[in-house]
Amino acid sequence: MKKSLLALAVLGAFAGAASAQSSVTIYGVVDLGVVKTNGGTATNSGTGWTLTAPATKAYQVAQARASRLGFRGNEDLGGGLSAQFQLEHRFAPDTGASSNGAHFWQGRSYVQLTSAAAGRVYLGREYTPLFFIANRSDPFGWDGVGQMGKAYQYAGFNTPDTIDGSAAEADVRTSNTIGYETPSFGGFTVNGAVSLSEATQKGRDMAVSFVYAAGPIYAALGAERVYKGVMQKQGLMNAAFHYDLGVVKLMAYYARSKTATPTVLTNVNTIPALGVGRDRNNAFTLGALVPIGQGVLKAAYGRTDPARSNNIRQKLGVGYDYLLSKRTTIYADASGAKEDQRTNNKAFSVGLRHVF
Repeated sequence: MKKSLLALAVLGAFAGAASAQSSVTIYGVVDLGVVKTNGGTATNSGTGWTLTAPATKAYQVAQARASRLGFRGNEDLGGGLSAQFQLEHRFAPDTGASSNGAHFWQGRSYVQLTSAAAGRVYLGREYTPLFFIANRSDPFGWDGVGQMGKAYQYAGFNTPDTIDGSAAEADVRTSNTIGYETPSFGGFTVNGAVSLSEATQKGRDMAVSFVYAAGPIYAALGAERVYKGVMQKQGLMNAAFHYDLGVVKLMAYYARSKTATPTVLTNVNTIPALGVGRDRNNAFTLGALVPIGQGVLKAAYGRTDPARSNNIRQKLGVGYDYLLSKRTTIYADASGAKEDQRTNNKAFSVGLRHVF
């Protein structure tokens, strides 16, 4: 009897230790607001709906930040080694519809092994290293009508990603990815990733970023290129510098891309001649975050000059986030975009966001 009780006590101790070393977190975002545009045709990026023609002038209920439901898991393996996973589903809360179609975990879907001394290795579907540089350099975080987003920060570059295996998809994530990120060395980190094409129409994508983030300074440089497939020789270089003065955080961002036409395929049998139609496009954005009262003022300006298109694009975005708590925010954003040979596009939104 005493032996049985001792065995149960030992098993209980091990079970307690195991449960203390692993955890799963449910997280998400629910975001909705009222959005209005004047229906202009200039490129004006916004999450949750289209802000360019043929967008109507009607008031709409839409999200600024993409709403999502996700799961994160962590297990401490001991000796500074741990394992993690992340699964993320996107949805539209105004209708309840999935934003991912049949691909439930399209947002993020990866598993990784992390060493405190050696860094992390991740595999699956994840954002490219260059996305984090661009996203962090947008005061709106690629959210809502004020955002600079891909239209003003990626200079026309698209990752050669695909979901259904039949066409290239304009995205900032890559599937079939193998990546490695170093630990921080005095604020300096390197993140490199390779997305295996697994099909000739996509092409292999390779990217690397170098980031220094310490104290008030954030400085970053990234490079990405597509190899093989119909999108081969396309690429993106971006750089950013931020300085936090306390009363205001200033951001500067520059990108240069090499693109081909078409970048998005509708017919995999239509393959452009290699080396034909390569364009070099430039883009830059300036931004600021200013703490005011119980919130933060956001402001950004972006300009991009697509090669051979004769249509310089410019956008100004302003907004204010009022923090009801660490998780709940009321926001009000506005933007104006103009583009050569197109009509001015103005938009505003007021909404509520809850993060859990």
